[in-house]
Amino acid sequence: MMSVSERASSANGESLSLADDLLRGAKEIAEFIYGKEERRAGDNRKRVYLAAARKGLPAFKIGRVIHARKSTLLRWIESLEHNG
Repeated sequence: MMSVSERASSANGESLSLADDLLRGAKEIAEFIYGKEERRAGDNRKRVYLAAARKGLPAFKIGRVIHARKSTLLRWIESLEHNG
């Protein structure tokens, strides 16, 4: 596991600060994964909650708000691609 002092890497290998790596709320997570679609935003937020509860989407709560790290989501998606 990465220590607090280490910086996450973006998809292109650049170093990210925690603030740049962190997604706050199901809407931000959904937009990162699915893109920005205003018409289906509610559906995509639901998908995020379901994936976190049932599919192993790497997310966590701070208080009542779901959060995820961009770098962790990218690694998780990549592992799904490789494992079928």
